[in-house]
Amino acid sequence: MASRMKNENILVSVVVCTYNRASLLKNCLRSLEKQTADIKLYEIIAVDNNSTDNTKEIIKDFIKNRTNVRTIVEKIQGRSQARNRGWNDAKGKYVAYIDDDAIAESDWIKQIILFVNKNPKINVFGGPYSRFSLKPIPTWIPDNYFILNLGNKIKILNSENEWLSGSNMILSRSVFNRYGGFNTKFGGKGDKIIYGEETELLARLKKNEEPVFYVPSIRIKHLVADNKQSLWWLLKSDFLHSFSTCLIKKPKLNFFRSLLSFILALLLIPIYLVDLKKGVIKRRLYYGLSNIFLSLGQMIESIYSLV
Repeated sequence: MASRMKNENILVSVVVCTYNRASLLKNCLRSLEKQTADIKLYEIIAVDNNSTDNTKEIIKDFIKNRTNVRTIVEKIQGRSQARNRGWNDAKGKYVAYIDDDAIAESDWIKQIILFVNKNPKINVFGGPYSRFSLKPIPTWIPDNYFILNLGNKIKILNSENEWLSGSNMILSRSVFNRYGGFNTKFGGKGDKIIYGEETELLARLKKNEEPVFYVPSIRIKHLVADNKQSLWWLLKSDFLHSFSTCLIKKPKLNFFRSLLSFILALLLIPIYLVDLKKGVIKRRLYYGLSNIFLSLGQMIESIYSLV
């Protein structure tokens, strides 16, 4: 086998955290195999978060005869735990995260390297993602769902409503060393869906006046899994996003205000269903129910904060 790469050559460590999604991981790794960047400048780290399927075999086969790929097994369950293990073991100056169900554009790593070479003082940045699916996405799901597009120009994210995705986010190791990694209270654990680990970290960085940049040339595609294309999954996701966002940002909400918002959302449902010319029935129903589940997330968080 060829000798391993020297640490001083590595600029970017690409971290792929995975749990029991071997078939999806294989597609992600294939996209990383096709990168046009100089292989001496980056490494790929597959963090196996205690998988029980054939993930180990997929990774082992991918590593074969590749000098810039290695794997780590993180036994403690949790996406944040796995991501933290990734940056702690990374050899590069920058750590680039991509999800195991995402596909990198062929110049993804090259664009990251070009950006850091031109902007060596920027420590936190990321780019957009488009969506793809293994089956046609239902027409009732809005076109702007499951994508991230903040424009076609490089910019600092100043708005409270603008965030990077953990599936296309790059941070310097110096930032992790100064502020710590992902909060392990947040992030999925095994099959359990928990949101907020990226938002919490970015909120912490913004609080410490660490600028966060959006770079449109750093592009990936993210899978819209079959189970995510249901009304119930989207509503549950709205609730969990609302709950975790309130938990992180601590807005000035109280139980009674949240309850009023919930009741108002209930009353507005007929309005969403009456004007069917503006959308198909299921989409209008989703919009109405979404407000309810968002308000419910706020209400539950306000109760949680009082306990």
